[in-house]
Amino acid sequence: MTGLGPVLAELFGAFVRIGLGAFGGGASAISLLSREVVEVHNWLSPAEMAEVVALAEMTPGPIAVNAATFTGYRVAGVAGAALATFSVLLPPLFFLSLFLALRRLSRSDAWARKLASALQPGILALIAAAVWSLGKATIHGWSFGFFAAASFSILVLGKEKVHPALLVLLFGLLGMAIP
Repeated sequence: MTGLGPVLAELFGAFVRIGLGAFGGGASAISLLSREVVEVHNWLSPAEMAEVVALAEMTPGPIAVNAATFTGYRVAGVAGAALATFSVLLPPLFFLSLFLALRRLSRSDAWARKLASALQPGILALIAAAVWSLGKATIHGWSFGFFAAASFSILVLGKEKVHPALLVLLFGLLGMAIP
């Protein structure tokens, strides 16, 4: 059990960093998760990271929390899962508490709107990096590239709103049918 301490310390640090930078929700957290979990610590391969993101998307709760729980369990069992989950939640809970305390003291919400506006370009960059990273890990061959482009086009350019789950199911079934 003595060898578990350094691993838990690494899990704590990695997921606190992810929690610190994951403004904007799950999509922006994916690139941070990939960097820490795949590139820095080699806890998962890029393909395994893509699977974790897919599983985290399918289960209730935030992607970062689900991915932290899965990765922590994979690396250090139940203790790792609990610590990684706590670690990724610690920074947002701290900043939310600080934000609420400052908002209570302020007479205007203008500063809160300015803060949110100032964070948006960085959040967009994180989301774009996540899309690029997931695309590299999951698009293998022209058919999967076509399916991704078609899904994106339908969601963004389509006049009729189509539920994303329907597209995932449709193109998933098509992908299974192609040898």
